[in-house]
Amino acid sequence: MAQLIPSLVQPSRIVILIMDDGVAVFHVTRKGVELLDDLHWRSSDFTDKLSDILAKSGATSAVILNDTVDPHYRKEKIPIPTLLDKANIIKRRLSVAFPNFPIRASMMLKQPPQPKGAAKNPKEKQEKDAVKTELHLFAALPASDAFGKIVHALSKVDIQIMGYGLLPIESRSLLAHLVKNISKNKLDIGGGSWAILISQHHGGGLRQIVVRNDELALTRVTPVSEPDPTSPGAWAAEVSQEIQATLSYLSRFGYTPEDGLDIIAIGESEFLAPIESMMSVPCHFTNLPVSVAAAYLGLNIGVQDDQHHADIIHAGWTAKKIALELPLVSRELLSLQQPRRVALAFMLASAVSLAGVLGYATDIGMRYYGLTTNLEVAQADKKKIDEIYYEELKRKEKMGIDVPLIKGSLAVSRTLKDVIIDPLPLLESVSKEMQDIRLDKFEFSNDGPEVLDKSYTSGQPQTSRTTNLTLYISFSGTIEPKTGNQEIDKLVERLNNSLSAQGYQAEVTKQLQDLTYTGVIKREFGVTGEQRKSEDRYKAEVVIKKVAKNG
Repeated sequence: MAQLIPSLVQPSRIVILIMDDGVAVFHVTRKGVELLDDLHWRSSDFTDKLSDILAKSGATSAVILNDTVDPHYRKEKIPIPTLLDKANIIKRRLSVAFPNFPIRASMMLKQPPQPKGAAKNPKEKQEKDAVKTELHLFAALPASDAFGKIVHALSKVDIQIMGYGLLPIESRSLLAHLVKNISKNKLDIGGGSWAILISQHHGGGLRQIVVRNDELALTRVTPVSEPDPTSPGAWAAEVSQEIQATLSYLSRFGYTPEDGLDIIAIGESEFLAPIESMMSVPCHFTNLPVSVAAAYLGLNIGVQDDQHHADIIHAGWTAKKIALELPLVSRELLSLQQPRRVALAFMLASAVSLAGVLGYATDIGMRYYGLTTNLEVAQADKKKIDEIYYEELKRKEKMGIDVPLIKGSLAVSRTLKDVIIDPLPLLESVSKEMQDIRLDKFEFSNDGPEVLDKSYTSGQPQTSRTTNLTLYISFSGTIEPKTGNQEIDKLVERLNNSLSAQGYQAEVTKQLQDLTYTGVIKREFGVTGEQRKSEDRYKAEVVIKKVAKNG
């Protein structure tokens, strides 16, 4: 069973629930669980909106929870010769099982119980004793732009990242907890080997989680229509078909009616009640409104008008955990997690050490002040206390604990991220607008960070590198300067129309008629004169500058 944080010390935590069509953001505190907002993947400025939600929530940590069709699962028996080889063997087997999926993780499962009356083969027992074998569940996810957007949003806010989990894995213990608590009131539930949790989420998917002896056996998420109050039986029939499809899979896992089956469905009773009469296998069927299921789990979700969509329960349950059961490993997420965890550890260690020093110093001071009222003695004692205090600070610095340095390093990291520029979109736009004009060369330059918007919603000014791109253009000596200048003006007009969305503005800094003609002053006629004239060049320059955005 998962270890849960007591409600009285529940931290302020954000749960980012990933669905097939977007994300739902929940805020979990001691007061309860609240849905802050949901964003579609195609929403404009998705990353900025998500980071703004995280910043305004005031949460101290965040957890990502995947509820899509993307995860892949696989059970494998792994021989473990020695404990020293275990980590490397599991890592190697995991990469072989999912070579094309960069986000992976594994967890050890309980060995399935041996069938009653099964004869023990002495040879098999001898091999088992020689090399220990463990049963592991492998899980993996493909790389996606959607996950990259979430990581980018998290990088913009100072928040600890608890990890990245899979909803079916993390809600396995939720189902076991429900069965245990419901069985206290209903004598006909519990005690079976199999249990199924059914719930519909805001993304429209019907999530089914199947466990056998408290271990995940199967999970499915299938699209179903939203229930219609005018015809609840139609939705119940659709869900019943999905449940029957799931039950047909269970026979491959060794399910028999004698094993016992508990089915718990979360949602509106008027939609779920008809399902029980449609079941073709013996089972103990229980339907719970969202608020009742939350009460069984010890979650406070407040007054909910929506008693059907259960993703708020899954989010609240995961947020109450001390640690995820199967934290997925991602290179992008680790690049954010590790520095923040190190910084937090140093700050906590420093705070504890300084608190100890201050407590010790205060204790000594109060003892001496209580023993004497002599001002000189009291001052001498205070000096000793100060010496102890500063010696302890120096000792911590020698150990490498420097809180100001840690904060400064994080600030420098955020500043560098803010001023990084990507020249490729700018150059691509310039290339499209050059048309037939000849570009001899171009140069990038910058003047350091520049404040673009001091009214930024987070309270911190948004900065960007002041970028200049100089274009060096030349025309053949056969062209009239006036005609060349007109071409340059048209180019600048095209560039400004194209680059305004990127925050750039082009202007002419050197025109053809302002420069000295670079040809040799020599009067020639005929073919020789025309050839020499075409080889000479008129030169011009255009500068493209980064400008401040309004609003």
